[in-house]
Amino acid sequence: MNDEGLSFWERLGRVPAHSLRAQLLYISAFIAVATVINVFLALVMRSWIPVGAALFGWVFVGVYGLVRVALADRSASSVGRILVPSGSSTPSVNQHSNIEAMEARGELAKAADAYRAVIAAEPQDMVACEKLAQLALRELKDYHLALFAYREAEKRSTEPKRQLGYAILVAGIYRDNLKDYGRAVVELRRLLDRYPEAPNADALRSEIEELKAHLFETR
Repeated sequence: MNDEGLSFWERLGRVPAHSLRAQLLYISAFIAVATVINVFLALVMRSWIPVGAALFGWVFVGVYGLVRVALADRSASSVGRILVPSGSSTPSVNQHSNIEAMEARGELAKAADAYRAVIAAEPQDMVACEKLAQLALRELKDYHLALFAYREAEKRSTEPKRQLGYAILVAGIYRDNLKDYGRAVVELRRLLDRYPEAPNADALRSEIEELKAHLFETR
């Protein structure tokens, strides 16, 4: 995994930020600090109450982990139906929860493939597009995959405001993640041509001029 843009805890734990392992790591780190404080308080107060509170915290971590693993395993049996849809396949919302279980287990590449399968099988599903884009941006750092997902969402949406929002996200990926300022200008011009009445049209035009000036300076 590329360390660029990762938080301290993500680099320390070497696990995806939204996976079950990451959640357990973060909670355990918090409770470990609380345990040290509680032990100190127990010595000062000469009471077992802070120690009992710390033990309760560790019991919570154990129970939480067991429950999450059980839920993830329960939904794993439905994965095949996501990848090979049939006439009696699980409804889209359930497919999303099954794929989210993959993410929780850290199976990010499998989750991305599953979202793409849902997108191909269900032309009206915009949620899968959004979830794939977020997974690609936050975890996989696969910006071209995120572009694909947001473009699919824009094509499927029937609401001009949402279409505009997806188009702006596409331009933002070119500008902020890929640092392709020339393509960002192309995308911003495209969305202004398509949505000339956009409420933020003036701001977008100003951004185009700033990007053009930046391109001129770097030549």
